[in-house]
Amino acid sequence: MAGLSVLWYVGAGFLMGWVISTLTEWLWFRRRHLGTDAAGRSAGGQSVGGQSAGGQSVDSAVQRRRLPLPHPAADYQPYVGASAQPSAASGNRPDALSDIRGIGDVYEQRLYEAGIFTWHELSLVDEETLRAVTKALPTSNLVSWIEQARQLAAESGRIGAAYTGPLPSDLTRIQGIDQVFEQELVQAGILTFAQLAQTTAPKLAAILPAHRLDDAINFAAWIAEARELQAKG
Repeated sequence: MAGLSVLWYVGAGFLMGWVISTLTEWLWFRRRHLGTDAAGRSAGGQSVGGQSAGGQSVDSAVQRRRLPLPHPAADYQPYVGASAQPSAASGNRPDALSDIRGIGDVYEQRLYEAGIFTWHELSLVDEETLRAVTKALPTSNLVSWIEQARQLAAESGRIGAAYTGPLPSDLTRIQGIDQVFEQELVQAGILTFAQLAQTTAPKLAAILPAHRLDDAINFAAWIAEARELQAKG
């Protein structure tokens, strides 16, 4: 009886851990998208890449920070979607692949490094290639990624969109830049540390008007940090 009791407690512990993990992921996903929608309403419906750019009120204490990834293997060949053609109407820019449920910052960067930059391009990739590129966990629903990518491309007018520029940098590594600001910069053609380092404070102020910000932003600090990160490679 004592052995059965121990097994029962162990099973209950595993079940509770799974429920807490699932609930935490769901709450994070819902909070992220609700926060983006609220920002869009306060800015009069202006949005960028599926995320709102106006009315930003994100507490810097809860901004997600991302760690740099190691470079891909020297013999790794990036995937290039055969039928993905650049779309002038959509603009030559990458999409926020992390908007897809199940794709976080690490997977997004691995997809970028493999040459998969847009929702349309991701929707053309087969499940086996996706798993090899992202090194996704066995529990990851890659079929769902492909379906979500197809839906986001259709809803955002990004069908056929491709990106042919430099590998995007993780601009959220810079203090004060969250994902909403990052998408604003991407829309303005600033995708790398090098490009941000060459930008002026007045230009950044024009991209992110002061009347849409809760607090003053030290754009000069952004530029200085971008230069430091560029120097580190």
